[in-house]
Amino acid sequence: MSTNNNGNGSGSGRGSTGSIEGDRIRRMAENAGSNTPGQRPTLKGTGSASGGSVSAALAGEMRSSATRAPSAPQGNELKLPTAKAPSIEGIQVTVPQDSEISQEELLMRFHELVRSRAATRDRAPGEPVQMGDTVIIDTLGYAAGRLIPFSARGGLELEMAPSDLLPGLCEGLVGTAVGSGQEVEVTLPDTYPVEELRGLRATFLVDVVAAREVKMPADAESDAFVRTLGRGNTLEAVMESLADEIADERADELWLEAQERVLDEIVRRTEVDLTVELVDEEIRQAWSATEAKLLAAKDFAPDEMQESLEGWLEDANTRLEAERRLRIAFGLRAIIERDKLQLTQEKLNEVLEEAVAPAGLSLEEARRALTNPATAEGIRNAATQVMAVRYVMGKAQVQFEGVPGVFSGTGKQLR
Repeated sequence: MSTNNNGNGSGSGRGSTGSIEGDRIRRMAENAGSNTPGQRPTLKGTGSASGGSVSAALAGEMRSSATRAPSAPQGNELKLPTAKAPSIEGIQVTVPQDSEISQEELLMRFHELVRSRAATRDRAPGEPVQMGDTVIIDTLGYAAGRLIPFSARGGLELEMAPSDLLPGLCEGLVGTAVGSGQEVEVTLPDTYPVEELRGLRATFLVDVVAAREVKMPADAESDAFVRTLGRGNTLEAVMESLADEIADERADELWLEAQERVLDEIVRRTEVDLTVELVDEEIRQAWSATEAKLLAAKDFAPDEMQESLEGWLEDANTRLEAERRLRIAFGLRAIIERDKLQLTQEKLNEVLEEAVAPAGLSLEEARRALTNPATAEGIRNAATQVMAVRYVMGKAQVQFEGVPGVFSGTGKQLR
């Protein structure tokens, strides 16, 4: 699947699910539903969506929820609380080390590398998809006839392959024509990330937007083909290169985990009174930027849109995550004001690439966007957050289990 999905925490680890979609589809929560017998299901709603049931909208796609002041619902002015700047002295965190790189992980990475070099052919509209294809899908989950919160995903790219995470999903899509929809039922395994859904029957409504036939080489481990991968002249050299690549990614993930733990300390140290209404609005903005867009595009009715939003608002973990983001936002703002941090041009240049990466923008695109008043503010806000986080990380002391020394700053020392 696409790597542009937004996530929380220290970054997504690589799942050993047996197919590429594992990491991205993890956050879907779905269950059983029904459609009229004989009618092929699609993600189209039951009525015209006005979008008026939720008035709050994301202030800007480039503005992180951890750095913007939440907008108030129409007719309701939200009073933003004042936060006392937390102390950033004496912050110490310890990050546990990941396990060793497994043979399964290496083989999966090799499989992905080979697929990236395989011959492909776009399937025509109406052509059925098969196992081994790469498909782009829109999907939505139902439970007991109700929309499942967080289950609406658009433009997901995945390999049609068996998955331990959602057994039977890809198998159920075999034969579905490109441009049409399919209903797929699965039983969520005991290892499913959403604990309360484990063991339940789930129904996915899936629209197959596009597909590519992938013809894997029969001689993927031959010396001749291995040399075309550009990672060495032997299979052993390629595997060593992939292991180094995974190790570098894990170093980045470890530092992101350290950053999250430091921000958790900022959360604990920030004194700010968050109202229920403020948390609700933060959730509304996140919903508006993600699930609401797909539902509106699929012509879902206002009552269905409201049902989706209520699922987000009532989810305990979502409320905790929203409160955490807000505490980080107010805490960082207070630190910026107290310590008189300024986003100078020099600092903007230093953090710009990191600031726009979550939005999928290149450095060149970000620089162009800075010249446009409509997008410049959001980019500068995202850069200000990165600057503030780097400032806090420079004051913190980070230790990694099994690694001697104490680290601070950007984490590049782990490379």
